[in-house]
Amino acid sequence: MRILVCVKHVPDTTEIRFDPVTKELRLRQAPTKINNYDEHALEAAVRLREQLGAEVVIACIGPEEAGKTMKTAVAAGADRAVLVTGPWAGEIDPAGTAALLAGLARTQGPFDLILSGDVSEDGYHSLVPGILAAALDSPFLRGVTGLTADGASVLVDRQTDGVEETYRVRLPAVLSVSSSLNEPRTVTTLQVMKVSMSKVATLNASDVGLDDALFQPQAAATRIVGIRPAAQPRRQEVLTGEPDDVVQKLISNLENAGVLS
Repeated sequence: MRILVCVKHVPDTTEIRFDPVTKELRLRQAPTKINNYDEHALEAAVRLREQLGAEVVIACIGPEEAGKTMKTAVAAGADRAVLVTGPWAGEIDPAGTAALLAGLARTQGPFDLILSGDVSEDGYHSLVPGILAAALDSPFLRGVTGLTADGASVLVDRQTDGVEETYRVRLPAVLSVSSSLNEPRTVTTLQVMKVSMSKVATLNASDVGLDDALFQPQAAATRIVGIRPAAQPRRQEVLTGEPDDVVQKLISNLENAGVLS
């Protein structure tokens, strides 16, 4: 079995700040890492590798500095990584990302299984895996909470609206996984340092059969035109009277609001 794991190089969202003057997110100073959700996809692939002897290849569309993210992914148990980059790397939209991943899958494949996280923690579009599956004419399921494989197909569990579902999916297939699927293993700095950069291939759009011009900002199907913090209105009520009365009013209000039962 050959498995392709799509990971995203993202800023650490706990370190991102909003600039109220420029109306932009301060990203340049934030440290970067593997998208948290994709770590669960990588862990699932590595476990299949350990069980079935599968080959695990990491795919990333991003800037050149994502090479260090790729080393971390290889250190977690992958065989090698492929980074596709270009002058468009900072502006590419979900459709462009999916097109490049599809090109990578075709030129580096064939792959039996393609895995990713359900969403990226920087954009939360949740679009790329589905678009990728459509481009490859492969079956697709998202929200995977359980995964086993026998080489010819995969057995997939997921939960939707309180319902537990189980599917048997023929291969090749594309799956995006829930963060509840597993607990990713810890990768140490020493493990990352031991990974040779020879295990991280850096390609451009033409290497995966596409033209750089297709991914310029003006060619993007979607683009962000504004960012602003969401309003967080709060209800405020001042209770007056004797202490015992105030306590009873407070309890009554909390019960009516559903906070207390």
